[in-house]
Amino acid sequence: MKKSAIIIALLIFSIKIHSQTWIKTDGGTVFKYITKNEKGRKIRPNMIMLVDLLGKVQKAGNIAEDTVIFNSGTSDKPFYIPTEQPGLQNVFYNLNTGDSIEIKIIADTFYNKVFAANLPDFVAKGSIVTLYFHVQEALTKEEIEDRVKIQNTKAVKSDSLNVLKYCNKIKGVKKLASGLRYKPLKLNPTGTLAKKGSMVSVRYKGWLIDGDVFDENETGEPFKLVLGMNQVIKGWEEGLKLMKTGEKYRLIIPWYLAYGTLGNGPIPPFTSIVFDVQLIEIK
Repeated sequence: MKKSAIIIALLIFSIKIHSQTWIKTDGGTVFKYITKNEKGRKIRPNMIMLVDLLGKVQKAGNIAEDTVIFNSGTSDKPFYIPTEQPGLQNVFYNLNTGDSIEIKIIADTFYNKVFAANLPDFVAKGSIVTLYFHVQEALTKEEIEDRVKIQNTKAVKSDSLNVLKYCNKIKGVKKLASGLRYKPLKLNPTGTLAKKGSMVSVRYKGWLIDGDVFDENETGEPFKLVLGMNQVIKGWEEGLKLMKTGEKYRLIIPWYLAYGTLGNGPIPPFTSIVFDVQLIEIK
C-alpha cells in the first residue's frame, strides 16, 4: 500500500478509537485532533503545507453515500496547500507539522470560500464536508524556491553526465559554443548550405538519451519549416544551419536548447535529447 494511503487509513481508524473535543472556528467550521505533535514546526501565515488529505461529502440524492472529493492516497503524492486558504486558515494556524486532524465544514461555505464557487450539483444541499488532514511538512515560499533550485541542480547534473557518457560511447562528436553537440553521419560537399529564411524539408528521428523514441518522420512526406521563424526548438535551428542538402547529422541537443525546464509530453524537464536529421531539400 502507498505511503499516503497508509496515513489516510490510519487517520480514519484513529478517529474511531479516539474521542477528542471539537474546536470551533469562524463560519461554523469545527475540527478535532486525531494526533498532535507538540514538537512539530508551528504553522504560520504565508507558508505552504505538504499534506495527506482525504475529503468526503454527502452525495446528492443519496443520504447513505459519500462522494470522495480529495484523496492524496490515490497518487501517493502529498497535496500542496497554502496556509492562507480561505475558510480554513484559522484551522491551520492551530497546527504543527506532524499533526493529524478531522475538519467538518458546511458544504456551501466550503465551496464558496475555498473555491469561490457555488455548490456543485453532485453535492447534497446542507451537507457537511469532512476532511481528514495530516501535515507532513510546512515550508515558507522561500524554502520552497530553494528546494526547487536544489532539485533542478541535481536534474541538470544528472542530465549532463548522461550526455557525456553517450557522446563518449558514439565518438566523433563535435561541440558548438552554445552547447549543441553534433556528429555528421552523411556528408555532401556539393550540397547547398541551409541558412536563415530558407524553406527546408527534412526527415528525422528523435529519442531520449536512454533510447526511448518520442518522434520520427523517416518515411512519408518530409517535414517542412522555415529557418529563423522559431517553428522548431533552438537546437534544430542551430543544427540545420550546419548542414547542406543531402547531409545527415546526429544532433545531441542540451535541455536549454530543447524543451527547457518544463519538458514536453514524454520528454521530462531538464532533459537533453538526440535527433538524427537529414536535410532533403532547400527552397
